[in-house]
Amino acid sequence: MIGDILNTIAKEVAEYVDAQIEFPSGKKSVVLAKPTNNKGDMSIPDNSVALSLLNIDEEVSMRNPMISKRVEGDKVYTQTPGISLNLNIIFIANFPSDYLSELNYITKIVEFFQQKDTFTLSNTPSLQKQGRYVEELVFKLSTTKLEDQHQVWNLLGIKYMPSVMFNVGKILIQEDEKLSTTRVAKRVARKVGAK
Repeated sequence: MIGDILNTIAKEVAEYVDAQIEFPSGKKSVVLAKPTNNKGDMSIPDNSVALSLLNIDEEVSMRNPMISKRVEGDKVYTQTPGISLNLNIIFIANFPSDYLSELNYITKIVEFFQQKDTFTLSNTPSLQKQGRYVEELVFKLSTTKLEDQHQVWNLLGIKYMPSVMFNVGKILIQEDEKLSTTRVAKRVARKVGAK
């Protein structure tokens, strides 16, 4: 689901960044992590970049209000409309006392999405398990005004750190078809003129 999709993205970005930059501690450079723990303390591991979900928006222009129906023999299958979602994500660099590394890691992340801004099942085989939810994910750099960034950091519950935000679209959440209790009526043939 969403967590698995973001974890796949974090691993892809980590592979790229780790191949580009010597990582002194040997830890993973990019991890899927909440910025704060339940007590409100920062929980991003030192010397890493955290990928976190900021928000989920519904793509209402893509919503089909019609329930789809399919008939097979005398059975009717129905499926309610799916919900298309866009995600807002953030990469936060946490290299205490190494501001230069924070900026360099953020640069490498932007570089990664510059060369691969679209993830599909064919160019990202690790998304195969989420194929039900994803046809393609398109990443767009999110440029937010300074006052809006202030609200983001208040939402996260931590002070500003070097970071970059992306809008990601689209993920489709849709249940499987269900067998309806409605059955197809059988046709009755009637001969005209017969007694």
